[in-house]
Amino acid sequence: MAKRGRKRIEIDWKEYEALCAIQATLREMACFFQCSEDTIERAVVLQYRLNFAEVFAQKRQKGFISLRRTMWQGALGGNPGLQIFLAKQYLGMANQMIVNPPGGPPIAGTPEFDLARLSDDQLEQLERVVETATGQAPTAEDAAAPRAAPAAQPAPDSPAEDAPPPPPVPPTDET
Repeated sequence: MAKRGRKRIEIDWKEYEALCAIQATLREMACFFQCSEDTIERAVVLQYRLNFAEVFAQKRQKGFISLRRTMWQGALGGNPGLQIFLAKQYLGMANQMIVNPPGGPPIAGTPEFDLARLSDDQLEQLERVVETATGQAPTAEDAAAPRAAPAAQPAPDSPAEDAPPPPPVPPTDET
């Protein structure tokens, strides 16, 4: 008597596990093995005595290990993108910008300064330090020239009062 039915599709289980490691979908696996998704699911149950989802969850862990190893090697090899990513993931680092809005409450933990307690000389010294830190320090020629009188303050109803302050000048690296 002759055998009935289709010829059994053979699945290379090493290939199946490799596909799980790279997180191939069931549909992609069926295409790779040239069979239906149902055939893959039935074959997995016969081979592993577990359903497809359980086996897939176990076997994809090998891919995670491989990916993590490659990421660590790349970061240790000097890849700045991977270094930043791993620092954020494992060291808790983050890109944070702390800004005190004008007129808003200060951020907790930031010191408040009472500049009224400083003498005129101390205020001038502080002004020079801030100008140097922001790249607006006067040159030697400017220091020799006499200082101009301060500009007149605009009237309170002036539109200049509503204008936003000019953007800060980025510091230059002249050290």
